[in-house]
Amino acid sequence: MFNSQHIGFMAFASFEIIALLVLCKIFIKDERKKDLVLKIFAVLTVIIHYSTLYVEYFSTGNPTVYATMLFPVYPCNVAMWLLLIVAFYKNKDSKVYKVLAEITFYLGIVGGVIGIMFNEIFADNPTLGDWEVLHGLLSHVTLLFGSIYLLVSNRIKIRVSNVISIFCGLLLLFVDGCFIIGLYRLFDKSSPNCMYLLEPPLESVPWLNTYVIGLIAIVLFFSITAIYEQIALKKEDRWYSKLKNRRKNK
Repeated sequence: MFNSQHIGFMAFASFEIIALLVLCKIFIKDERKKDLVLKIFAVLTVIIHYSTLYVEYFSTGNPTVYATMLFPVYPCNVAMWLLLIVAFYKNKDSKVYKVLAEITFYLGIVGGVIGIMFNEIFADNPTLGDWEVLHGLLSHVTLLFGSIYLLVSNRIKIRVSNVISIFCGLLLLFVDGCFIIGLYRLFDKSSPNCMYLLEPPLESVPWLNTYVIGLIAIVLFFSITAIYEQIALKKEDRWYSKLKNRRKNK
């Protein structure tokens, strides 16, 4: 499944991401500088994503335009644009920002990791010597860094309540996929497998469709955040304690 180039890239990318996150955590304390780092990686992700158009144009004069460059077809495409929105969002105390940042954090991490490990373009052409292949891996690396940096820079907190944002994120993906598929059909075009609504992501596991994955995601992230709260927070700050207090106050 993974050749030596791919394994080497993943190892190097992991080291670079961790090292850069640690350095940012240690040396970047000013909020404006934190915002700047987030903006740089959000913009860089978009630039790298579209860079193949310009590389192909100047090298061949006939660039290939993929569906993912026209529309947010996959979850990682949505995460890329959400990261850009979150990076430039001004009111960081609003509930809208909180929800968007939490969606971006989880979606960006999942999309970034999957996009690096199971990159379809790399699978079709397993080499790092082709920019069309390399740019896809690099854009997922910058997406992954930017998403994790939301936590490192204290833009979000891991809590059980994040599951509400995760549900909103899954709903956003569903609406996005339905809209794009509907748009393609409106113009009598063959639609890409937007958000895997047309076909399961794995042909060998047909029952593992989008809806099952969504349900698994909610259960999984609820379990992860609940365990985190159990370890990291005091009893009175945990989700079930707050739920009991709300019921008492009603």
